[in-house]
Amino acid sequence: MIFDHIWDSPAPSKVIAFSWQLLHDRIPTRSNLAVRGILVADVPWECVGCVGSVESSIHLFLHCPSALKVWYDIFRWLGLVIVIPPSLFLLFEVLRASARNVKIRKGFLLIWHATIWSLWKARNGSIFANESFAPNDIVEEIKVTSWKWSLARLKVPPCMYYEWTWDPGDCLLR
Repeated sequence: MIFDHIWDSPAPSKVIAFSWQLLHDRIPTRSNLAVRGILVADVPWECVGCVGSVESSIHLFLHCPSALKVWYDIFRWLGLVIVIPPSLFLLFEVLRASARNVKIRKGFLLIWHATIWSLWKARNGSIFANESFAPNDIVEEIKVTSWKWSLARLKVPPCMYYEWTWDPGDCLLR
């Protein structure tokens, strides 16, 4: 089952738990807060990455034009061509299954978690700290975060940041 593989990641446990909650649609998006009666009527329900769409888990992390740009840039960075699937479950499986071996699979899982975490941090920064929700900045944050996590948590020889941004698969195969 897909949930077994989420826990195989070398990402920090709080990030893995967040991903698990996301896949179960249990994160505090505006639509989930409204359903629970926590969001007051005068607070906007709009997504921070686009105008006019309600912020739900699937929209914020997959269907928002800003999130789509992030995913396309991440897959391009990994050297993969993809048609974005309709659900986060399938996106997770596509990324996991595209790895050639166990080392790269662990690295790709780490990058999945870094992407989810960076999108959530950018969303919160936009709402609570008046920061921008810029896809290019989010992609750079993902590269930095995943590189730091790979140095600290993967049993591979360290690589320089420029090597990681050039080809993470090469770093993972060392």
